[in-house]
Amino acid sequence: MSKRKSRPQKRRRRSIIAFEMIRLDRTAGEPLHEQLYRQIRDELKSGRFSDASSRLPSSRAFANERGISRSTVRLAISKLHAEGYLLSKRGSGTFVANLLPETFLTADQPKTFQSIQRPFRISDRVRAIPDTRVGNQFDLGATGAGAGVSLVPSIPAVDEFPIAIWERLRAQILAKKGVNLLRYASNRGDADLRKAIAAYLCDFRAARCHPDQIVIVAGMQQAMLMSAMAVLNPGQAAWIEDPCYQQITRVLTLAGVKIVSKPLDNQGIVIARAPKEPLPRIIYVTPSHQFPLGVTMSLKRRTGLLDFARAHNAFVFEDDYDAEFRFTGPPLPSLQGIDNASRVIYAGTVSKILCPSLRLGYIVAPEPLIDPLVKIRSAMDQHSSPIDQATLARFITEGFFLSHIKRVRKIYAERRDFFIKQFNELLGDRFTLQVPEAGLNIVAWLKREEDFPMIRRITVDIGVRPSALSFFCIQVKLKPAFVFGFAAWTPTQIRESLVKLASALRDRVNYERQSR
Repeated sequence: MSKRKSRPQKRRRRSIIAFEMIRLDRTAGEPLHEQLYRQIRDELKSGRFSDASSRLPSSRAFANERGISRSTVRLAISKLHAEGYLLSKRGSGTFVANLLPETFLTADQPKTFQSIQRPFRISDRVRAIPDTRVGNQFDLGATGAGAGVSLVPSIPAVDEFPIAIWERLRAQILAKKGVNLLRYASNRGDADLRKAIAAYLCDFRAARCHPDQIVIVAGMQQAMLMSAMAVLNPGQAAWIEDPCYQQITRVLTLAGVKIVSKPLDNQGIVIARAPKEPLPRIIYVTPSHQFPLGVTMSLKRRTGLLDFARAHNAFVFEDDYDAEFRFTGPPLPSLQGIDNASRVIYAGTVSKILCPSLRLGYIVAPEPLIDPLVKIRSAMDQHSSPIDQATLARFITEGFFLSHIKRVRKIYAERRDFFIKQFNELLGDRFTLQVPEAGLNIVAWLKREEDFPMIRRITVDIGVRPSALSFFCIQVKLKPAFVFGFAAWTPTQIRESLVKLASALRDRVNYERQSR
């Protein structure tokens, strides 16, 4: 008998946790069982007990000691049980779990070792990308347009985006399709969106395509990267316009492609080949409205380009980024629409039509390229947002897309005309404007080339930031010029910016005269 009594007494003495630090406040708004649960949990997390003291007192003993009801204790203990802090052993009592829940959420702290200073190894692929930005310069995105900066090229009027209509359609889509839009989606893109885009392109860009030829992508850069990876091996040649949209050179460099820059004339890209120039596997062009010079490729040059591609088994990548914004006469049909040999990879985006942040674009490819493109997309990032894709499909099919294009094209035409008038009045003594037939930008050529360094410094200082034309040049040497954007700013903002620039130039000239 003495042995029976001594064993449990000895076990109890070495195993029960005292919880001396628990203090309950009956005047607090927090219920007593919540206070008790929280304080026991914090005691257990603190680890201030050993393996020899892991058993809890009984609910009766705990209630008597604290002067509270057993039901209060049981509520707290049951919650700790449910969250994995405690476990019960039949006939033995309640114990602290060997592994607390935090064990599965908190990584072990690594042991500290004395660091050895060695240079980080960055791949040659990354080093080759022609992009000198660092740190928070990437926060401003591709255009570098921070708050208060104006007349930056290639920015659409996002303040004209029909948010109310978009959100209404989005809510309807979510109510109808619900959780289906929260799952992984098709690598090719939403079927309704591909159908809507095919109908739009056939009606308004004279394209010849069907929905199964379309792959939804995350904008023009991804379209170019996927196309380059699908048809070129590293080291093979891509011909691109010079000057050119700077992101294309970065994308092709990342793909390991040999870039061959081709000059432009007043009909578009010059396709004549030098004797030692490598034949292209892909030719990048912006025929509807060349960026940044604004040239529209002539029909003769288009047919010549297609003949060249057919003869040399090359593909033409047609970047149709802003064909909708033409202000003089009807647009020429897309290259894809006059291609009879499946040589054109056509790409479009809603970044300029709606807003860049949607990151939605599309590729219309010859049928043999569809599966390769989809394989690349599935390895890259699976798909674009199913919710945004479904919303855009409704936006197009219900007529809002086309009506928005018509409305903003009128706005852009008015802003373009206002910009030209104000610019010639305020800055016509220093620049000659090259008035484009389409697009969101205007090239201003300097009348005195020696003014270029001064004007460039001033534009940086005052926050009126057209891009230097040379920024888009690869090998071609052009006369000094700046590329101004006008689409994203109201007439009042346009005039304020041009007045600021004209005033700053006048002040700088007067200062230099006085300093002589």
